[in-house]
Amino acid sequence: AVQLAKYLGAAKVIATGRNEAELQILLSVGADVVIPFTLGMLHPRGADEYEQALHPQVEKGVDVVLDYLGGESTKTVIIAIAKAVEDATPVRFVHVGGASGEETIDLPGAALRSSAIQLMGSGVKSVTLPKLLEGISKVFEAVAPAKLRIATKVLPLSEIEEAWKAPNKPRVVITV
Repeated sequence: AVQLAKYLGAAKVIATGRNEAELQILLSVGADVVIPFTLGMLHPRGADEYEQALHPQVEKGVDVVLDYLGGESTKTVIIAIAKAVEDATPVRFVHVGGASGEETIDLPGAALRSSAIQLMGSGVKSVTLPKLLEGISKVFEAVAPAKLRIATKVLPLSEIEEAWKAPNKPRVVITV
């Protein structure tokens, strides 16, 4: 997503996440700013610290947020946008996935009433099927000119069990 955003003309890409090592990799592929965070019951100030780190970045303007995590990080980003982004400046918030495992959030109504956040999904039914297929096609067309890179590990089919149990980084590609 970072590489594609830069290729499509994003002036600034802000990447956030729980894994500082992966954030450093995102800097090497085009992220301009990385913001690590730690959330959860073991880190009671984590959401406040994350929001404070986001505030100076989003107050300068943000057009699109791609949210792969969901849960408390989603809530924190939405609140930061509501507090920091200028009046009536639209911010498209696209929920891509739920890697955090948290499927719901308690969102203060003021975060929506006091902002121009546009919430949307990213898959089937979030846009028409022809537009979704067109978008997917454009990503494939951009692979070579954008020099998109995804860390992969190629394994033969005979090692499928090992691949299935392995962590999801790098992406495993099974060959037949």
